[in-house]
Amino acid sequence: MKAMIFTAMPMFVCLFWSIMLVFELHQDGKNRPRLHLLAFMLTATVLYFGHCAFFNHETTIIPFTDTLYCAANLAVYPLYFLYICSLTTRYEHSRLKHMLLVPAIAGGTAVGLTYLSMSEEETGQFISTYLYHGGYEGMTPLTMRQVFIHDVCKVFFAMLILPVFFYGRSYLQKYERLVHEVYADIEDKTLAPIRYMLIAFAATSIASFTANLIGRHQFGNSIWMLAIPSLLFSSLLFAIGYVGYHQHFSMENIEDDEQQADIIESNTTTINDLRVQIEQIMESEQLYRQPNFKIVDLVQRLNTNRNYVYRAINLDMGLSFNEYVNRMRIEYAAMLIAQNPGKPLSEIAEQSGFSSSTSFYRNFKLYKGMGPKEYQNHHKNV
Repeated sequence: MKAMIFTAMPMFVCLFWSIMLVFELHQDGKNRPRLHLLAFMLTATVLYFGHCAFFNHETTIIPFTDTLYCAANLAVYPLYFLYICSLTTRYEHSRLKHMLLVPAIAGGTAVGLTYLSMSEEETGQFISTYLYHGGYEGMTPLTMRQVFIHDVCKVFFAMLILPVFFYGRSYLQKYERLVHEVYADIEDKTLAPIRYMLIAFAATSIASFTANLIGRHQFGNSIWMLAIPSLLFSSLLFAIGYVGYHQHFSMENIEDDEQQADIIESNTTTINDLRVQIEQIMESEQLYRQPNFKIVDLVQRLNTNRNYVYRAINLDMGLSFNEYVNRMRIEYAAMLIAQNPGKPLSEIAEQSGFSSSTSFYRNFKLYKGMGPKEYQNHHKNV
């Protein structure tokens, strides 16, 4: 009974998040990142269904579940990578990446067709000798072909881990830079939790590959050898589902904002002129005090092209838009504190344009070298 609970736990975690995502997609309509996360969770559910059947010795259905397991095992990591791509890259740049699923389709097809070609005796021999004991004794040419296909699938799984991890991390880093260039407030737009999930997923994938090399059959000898990996993977999969379910901002939102800016026809002459205009208008109108201020707001106010504004701030000033706006906000906040040290910091944060106290405290510490409370106490004692 305990073995059934532990082996089924990751499957039910994935199934839970699959159901949650289906309901959300039904209510909110099509969403590219959500669809990729759903595909990942459904595939992981299938993977752990095969895993559960194996460890509970459901030998009559293993030809079916093992076929699904081999295909899903090769698909889960590429699908999580596709989920990251849908969060961080533009639609036209992500379609070819679906080719990463070719090994999963080919591997699953090869395993399934070989099972269909094997006799009942050969199937029983393969399951008993290779899958449950890691041996090769008395294999027929057809069962040895199945062994070869399984070993190739393990190699392909290992080959996918590092490139998917490094490219996924690269896309996340590029996205974070873009967010800093476009928005002043990034708390609800950052993908830092997804980056942590990718690191954890890569680490557990390496552990999973090691377990495959040792042989899954070795983990059925003790309840603890089943329980510890099950709890580890269940926790990771729940965290992936939780973070993904609550991640509502992606490249699609950035593209929507860019489209608003692209309809504006530029009247700007030079980048230097634009930089001067930006500095004057930000100071005179205090645009930085607007909550959730973004670069498209500045583009619309200047009636210019967003690429010019990017260049004027990022290249000419040497700052990201996020850094430029939040520096001005902190200077304004510091002025308010100096003028009225007894004023509540929550009011100062709001009047300075910060949409959250977390962002206010973090940026104040970054640009002033001390927290706002410490800065306030200093001025109270002057």
